[in-house]
Amino acid sequence: MPALGDLLYALTEWLRTTPLIELSLWISNLPVSLIIQRNFWAIPTIQTLHILAIAAAFGSVLMINLRILGIAGRGRTMTETARRYLPWIWWSLLVLVVTGFGMIIGEPVRELINPVFWIKMVLVIAMILASIGFQATVRRNMAQWEVTHDGRVAVRVGAVAIILLWCAIMVAGRWIAYAPV
Repeated sequence: MPALGDLLYALTEWLRTTPLIELSLWISNLPVSLIIQRNFWAIPTIQTLHILAIAAAFGSVLMINLRILGIAGRGRTMTETARRYLPWIWWSLLVLVVTGFGMIIGEPVRELINPVFWIKMVLVIAMILASIGFQATVRRNMAQWEVTHDGRVAVRVGAVAIILLWCAIMVAGRWIAYAPV
């Protein structure tokens, strides 16, 4: 079985055969990209905002899911918990999208020709789809939780899955800096 590094290297080599190279080079010559590249503080500032937004979003997701699991927030109803943390999630996601595009524009080759970046994007899509399905399940069972503070096993498994997906996304985001490009 090939090592993880060998798989990442092979994926990088494949990415180099796609139009992503030309797209990356085109983006890197855009005026906004040149401004980001020329200002040494731009990328660290964008990354810092990105990390802070991840902390806010993941902390909020964690609190909602820990409430679902009955580990934290038992003194609040699910409605109260959702009302408290959902705005933090949505505003954080907006910051994540803006700063994510900023990092892509600032360092397009590092991002778009990076296999870990694409693994992270697949995980983000999986998390979005899982979250949409999970949110629908939570809404269907909200009344039950308001009375019994207990969710079905599938919903609890979903809560754990969402937490694990977020963790995998954060790990992949950190590994972007170390993948072969």
